[in-house]
Amino acid sequence: NKVALVVVSDIEHAKEGAETWTYGELLHAVRRVAFGLKSAGLERGDRVMIRMGNTSEYALTFFGAIAGGFVPLPSSSLLAREEAEFLLADSGARILALAEDMDMGEIPEGVQVIRPSTIKGFIAGEDEIDFVATKADDPAFLVYTSGTTGNPKGVLHGHRSAWGRRPIYEGWYGIQEDDVMLHAGAFNWTYTLGAGLTDPWANGATTVLYNGARDIEVWPRLIETYHASLFATVPTLYRQILKYCDLDQYELSTLRHGLTAGEPLPISILADWRVAVGTPLYEALGMSEISTYVSSSPSVPVREGSPGKPQKGRVIASLPVEGGDQPLPPNEIGLLAVHRSDPGLMLGYWNRPEEEAEVFRGDWFIGGDLCRIDTEGYLWYEGRN
Repeated sequence: NKVALVVVSDIEHAKEGAETWTYGELLHAVRRVAFGLKSAGLERGDRVMIRMGNTSEYALTFFGAIAGGFVPLPSSSLLAREEAEFLLADSGARILALAEDMDMGEIPEGVQVIRPSTIKGFIAGEDEIDFVATKADDPAFLVYTSGTTGNPKGVLHGHRSAWGRRPIYEGWYGIQEDDVMLHAGAFNWTYTLGAGLTDPWANGATTVLYNGARDIEVWPRLIETYHASLFATVPTLYRQILKYCDLDQYELSTLRHGLTAGEPLPISILADWRVAVGTPLYEALGMSEISTYVSSSPSVPVREGSPGKPQKGRVIASLPVEGGDQPLPPNEIGLLAVHRSDPGLMLGYWNRPEEEAEVFRGDWFIGGDLCRIDTEGYLWYEGRN
């Protein structure tokens, strides 16, 4: 009966008008979505592309597909049509969960379209299935990189990815069962699906998400209204809050600290937030292939200019650019690498064996970033290779 998820659409009625889900209700909802997808003809391992708005149906479709042994592909409703068509074709999705007011043109043969109203029907029904007995390396979900250097690549993660997120709990959040996590991201973003939903739910915490009109004053109001203890967003939004909000008029004493990822944190924002709010910001470095794996936290002091240290249990190294798999000594610039034994690491790239081979070197995954690691274990980003 504990509240697991609160979705606020109207900041003026943030309490009485919010959509609230308990853990028990979520349990039944994802099992019912799993049943509905199976009844639609899906077989284990089939992909489900999600292209809907920032609603709870999005999250329930994502987790419901995983519960049924299917493979959801979260995508943004803001994608250009040709981008969405590429993802649909490349993934081979058999179901497209599409917003009511969204048109994808001619749907390829063999692809079934379902709308949010259909998903609501699944949830309102009584039929549900138990979680499919999946293994650690069975495919769980598929995400696509931004495609800044060509067509986006599908990054396939296994069911072990949620287990592989455990180092984040203490290594970044310091999360506790009584925490309230306010996440400023959209439902389609892996930052939100991971830090905003998967991790708080794995720890019995409560998540608050907002999908109403964009107004920068929303965020301090929500912290105050829901007594948020953790706030997660990107540095740009912290900058906007500091610039446009009079934070003295809000009661923010419940906030233990802020979390930031997605782009480097400028030192000026870190300093200004400390002065204005009185709490630290903890930064994390991650990528689609492994989520966040380097961070500062309540147990890892912030070192200005560095995203932090590898989380406890992670094994990272700086490898020679020219080749070889022997880690470089401290403070030498090389390729940032993550050990292949990390359970949070991707299964591989979707139907891209040649590109997959390029990112593995011996026992290491190399994402293309340059870094140096100092004698205390702090990582310093040195750009792209």
